[in-house]
Amino acid sequence: MLRKFFVHISLIFLGLVTVKAQESLNTLIFRGNRSFDKQKYGEATSTFSEAVKKNEKDFGAHYNLGNSLYKIKKYDEAIAEYQKAQKNTNNKDEKAASYYNEGNAHLQNGDGEKAVNAYKNALKYDPDNEAILKNLQIAKKKQKQKDNKQNQQNQQQNQQNQQNKNQDNHQNQQGDQNQENKNNNTKNQPNGNIGDQNKGKGNQGAEKQNEKNETQNPNDQNKIPKDLQKLILQRSANQERETAKKLLNKNGYYSPESNTKDW
Repeated sequence: MLRKFFVHISLIFLGLVTVKAQESLNTLIFRGNRSFDKQKYGEATSTFSEAVKKNEKDFGAHYNLGNSLYKIKKYDEAIAEYQKAQKNTNNKDEKAASYYNEGNAHLQNGDGEKAVNAYKNALKYDPDNEAILKNLQIAKKKQKQKDNKQNQQNQQQNQQNQQNKNQDNHQNQQGDQNQENKNNNTKNQPNGNIGDQNKGKGNQGAEKQNEKNETQNPNDQNKIPKDLQKLILQRSANQERETAKKLLNKNGYYSPESNTKDW
């Protein structure tokens, strides 16, 4: 009987611990909501975080923690809590509310595409909700504006890339032209030197040839043409005749014409 009494006491004790733990979770959520209503969002966040630790599968703890994180603009962390809340409920209203608030957080992050998807999921559980429908249209408009802006930036970037490419091609062509001109100048320069050297060699060859001619024919410069030699000889002969005539006339007593010789 004593053993049976101890078992009964143990069961009662375990039941009290379970009830006390449950009360602690509810108390934390209550305290968190009170701080949230007073706009003490940092305090509410701390309290709801404690509640999540008490029970990680409680929808209310995750959902309320997501709301307090949203208020302090920690949108990525809020999205994570909303997604955990969605997994821990089968209630349509709770599903719709968590998807709707997730969409709001995506919209605040500037991600219209994910916001649209979240709102569409919310409409699956609450298709006539005007707030969800309105925010869905806003998200689509935001996403369209973002896409247009991105397309415009892409076009500007493509134009800039094309301009840079054209400029690079122009610089490369100019560089190639400069290199070609440099190569041509380098190629022409030694040819000119060689020509001058050849010219010098030609002059030297001519001078050597003249020296050779002078060495081989030293009398060529004093040589008299045959016609001139003949003329000189003829004049010399005439002078000799005249001289002979003068001598004959000077030495003879008379000068018979018959004795005059025709040279």
